[in-house]
Amino acid sequence: MIIVNPGNQDFHMHSLNFSDWLATIDEIVKFAWEVWLEKIAITDHSQALLDDKWFAKKSLRRICNRWRNVYNNVEVIFWVEWDILNEQWDICIDIQWVEWDFNILSLHGIYDWDIQNIQLAYENSIIRHHEKIDLIWHPCIKKGLWYVDMKRLCRIANEYNLPLEFDCAYLVSWKNSEELIKQMLEYADRIYVNSDAHTLYELKEYRKIWFQYLKDLWVKI
Repeated sequence: MIIVNPGNQDFHMHSLNFSDWLATIDEIVKFAWEVWLEKIAITDHSQALLDDKWFAKKSLRRICNRWRNVYNNVEVIFWVEWDILNEQWDICIDIQWVEWDFNILSLHGIYDWDIQNIQLAYENSIIRHHEKIDLIWHPCIKKGLWYVDMKRLCRIANEYNLPLEFDCAYLVSWKNSEELIKQMLEYADRIYVNSDAHTLYELKEYRKIWFQYLKDLWVKI
C-alpha cells in the first residue's frame, strides 16, 4: 500500500467561494503556506449537493480559470467532489455547469436509493466513469458499514488504478469505521490522506492526527 501524498500535500478541502468552508480561496492559500503545505486542491461540492443544501452562490466558478496565487509558492489546483445520484449511477460532475480535470468520486445524502445498495453504487460508478475519476471518496463511513465489501471495492479500484481516500475529518468526528479502515490499509494499492477541511484549524491539524493514527496502527509511512 502506497500513500500518494505522504508529504505536504492536501487534495480535499472546501472554500467559502463555492461551498461550505468558513474562509475564501485566497485566505486558504495564505494560511496553507503558514502550515507548510506545498500543494493543495480546492475540492468543492458538486452543484447537485450545493442545490440540495441551499448553499448560496457567492462566486462565479469560471473565474477560477483566471485565478493565480499572488501570495506564496503553494501550488493550487481545483477539483470537484462528484456526487453519485441514483441507481443508474448517474453522477453530478460540475459546479455551475463547469467541469474540471480532477475529480473525487463521492457519495452524500442526496442519492436516491436504499443504503443497502452502496456497494453497487461505488462499483458501477467506478466501472462507468473511471476514466474521469482521480480518487475514491472515503468509503469507510459507519453509515454504510454493513453494506460495504471493502476487499472487493479495493480490488475494483486497484484494477482501474484508482486510489482510495482516508478522510481525516471523518476520523476526528468518529464517522469512520475502524474495521473498514484496516481493510482499506490491507487491500488498497494506493491511498490519499486528505483533511476534508472546512476550517483553517482543520487544515492545520487533521492530517497530523491521521498520520499519528496510522503510526499507531503500525503502518509504515
